[in-house]
Amino acid sequence: MSLQDLRSAIPGGRVLEVTTTTGCIVGCSYCPQDKFAARQRAVSHVKHLRLEDFKRCLARVPAAVDISFAGYSEPWLNPNCTEMVEHAYACGHDIRIFTTLVGMNGRDLRRLLALRFRVFVVHVFDDGAYMNSRLVRQKYFDLIRQLVDADISSIRFVVVGEVHPNIVEIVPAEALVRTSALSSRGGSVDPKMVEPRQSVVGALTCADERQYRNVLLPNGDVTLCCMDFERRHVLGNLLREKYEELFEGPIFCEIVDRMNGMEGFLLCRMCEFAEPKASC
Repeated sequence: MSLQDLRSAIPGGRVLEVTTTTGCIVGCSYCPQDKFAARQRAVSHVKHLRLEDFKRCLARVPAAVDISFAGYSEPWLNPNCTEMVEHAYACGHDIRIFTTLVGMNGRDLRRLLALRFRVFVVHVFDDGAYMNSRLVRQKYFDLIRQLVDADISSIRFVVVGEVHPNIVEIVPAEALVRTSALSSRGGSVDPKMVEPRQSVVGALTCADERQYRNVLLPNGDVTLCCMDFERRHVLGNLLREKYEELFEGPIFCEIVDRMNGMEGFLLCRMCEFAEPKASC
């Protein structure tokens, strides 16, 4: 199964991704985590998204919007992540999970297995080429085994590069998505690792309509999409504004104008998901 097949298997529609914490110990070398953490800490001292703040933000989001626990860092590095998932599920949102399992424990997993998901993606550790393999311990192996044995129809396991040698015999080969395709995250990743794409000129579209798959940060700010690690386009703050207002304000309107060809900085121009808009 290819990465493209995995993307196609994930339903579309409006999504709010949740970044539960600023800073990530997983240490994926192809993730511009340091840039995100530096930018975020410059505007807010809030490291972990507080449960009460998450509930306040979610109350402003229509139930038709999927809630995705992914964002710019490992979700379960926030000890309240499982309770956030349960709360969003109880509020009627469809749930998407993207996790390395770091920070998760057996109790978390048992609680999660009582729910249903749009998709549950496990980013499996590689052989140490890109990820911090020191985090691969017995607890991690136990969680992987439980997930392999669990009846989660939407589950996917994905690895960049080669699988950690101790995981090869745990995850069935047919359940594993192997990919070497990396994203430059709109040019934020070290160009020595991922060469940025040539900038798209003129009007463009997003292949995944990611302008409606936005990212909630620990202080309530909402960025454009999962490529915006450097907070280039902050649409608003869900602790102060309704979800609908994010798309009515000047920042989003400016993004739309620039996608339609207006001059000015637009992160999308450097993104691998951007496509030139066909002329009529």
